[in-house]
Amino acid sequence: MLEKFDVSITNASKGMALMLILWHHLFYEEPESGWFVFQTALLAKVCVGIYVILSGYGLAESIKKRGMELRAFYKRRLLKLYMNYWLIALLFVPFGAWFMGRTLFSVYGEHSFEGFMIQMLGLQMFTWVGYGYNATWWFMSLIVVLYAIFPLMHFLTARFGWWFLAVCAFILFMPIPLVNDWIFPFAVGIFLSQRNGFVWLFNWFQNKGLWGFFMLLGATVFMAWYRQNGWLFDSVRADTFFGILLILWTTKVSLFFSWIKYALEFIGIHSFNIFLFHTFIYYYYFPDFIYGFYSPLLIFLVLLGVCLMISMLIERFKSLIGFDKLI
Repeated sequence: MLEKFDVSITNASKGMALMLILWHHLFYEEPESGWFVFQTALLAKVCVGIYVILSGYGLAESIKKRGMELRAFYKRRLLKLYMNYWLIALLFVPFGAWFMGRTLFSVYGEHSFEGFMIQMLGLQMFTWVGYGYNATWWFMSLIVVLYAIFPLMHFLTARFGWWFLAVCAFILFMPIPLVNDWIFPFAVGIFLSQRNGFVWLFNWFQNKGLWGFFMLLGATVFMAWYRQNGWLFDSVRADTFFGILLILWTTKVSLFFSWIKYALEFIGIHSFNIFLFHTFIYYYYFPDFIYGFYSPLLIFLVLLGVCLMISMLIERFKSLIGFDKLI
């Protein structure tokens, strides 16, 4: 039985989501890699929904301890978000400009300074900049908005519960740029924190014994199929439900196999760093090296290993300069 969906399980779930994002990015445009690899790469886009759910959950958990003082909340959360983002940009953008031919001018044209500043504020997806220097950084535009509206969403979720979730589900079908697909999973993450939902769901399946295992397996297989072939709540609209099921599987595996939990947790601790820079490694700078290993599994493992090593070096550098004291 699960007593608490704690930080270690959250980090393990982030580790699982990071591996999904690497698999997705490596192969979702590579049908020649084989039917199974290609289809699982398409399904792996659920990683965004998982990150959004866990972001809502984590923010809601944090204010249980710290309280909701708006100025302190925005200062702490946005400063930490931006400082890590800017550090990665400081390390990788000059390298790309000086050694890989990816200059600011080649990306933004004659408005290089304005374009780069907009991207560093995380506002690029709402402007002419678009994906800009690194396509994966589109997520920064989303997470900045979600952080900004979190206090209001936390209040509304606590006050109106299921009714507010229904409104957020309706927003999935509204033409709101960028955020319409992600307000619902963010609200669900907040709701699950407020109602201890992950613990309740996990223990409900556990209490059913072997039937619970097959019910969870059947629900996961169905959601995987429905995400690709269903209607209305299909595709990314289904990722809230699919993502929760994958988080429950990660929790189950983590509780039964401690070594898997430690491995996923270690990856999860590095997940934000790797999210920010992995596209430079496999796509912009060294695609021939990464894809040169031919076997999809080996390509994936090489990228994961390289990214973990780089992230560990970054964390060591941050420790040496006292980076955490700045935030």
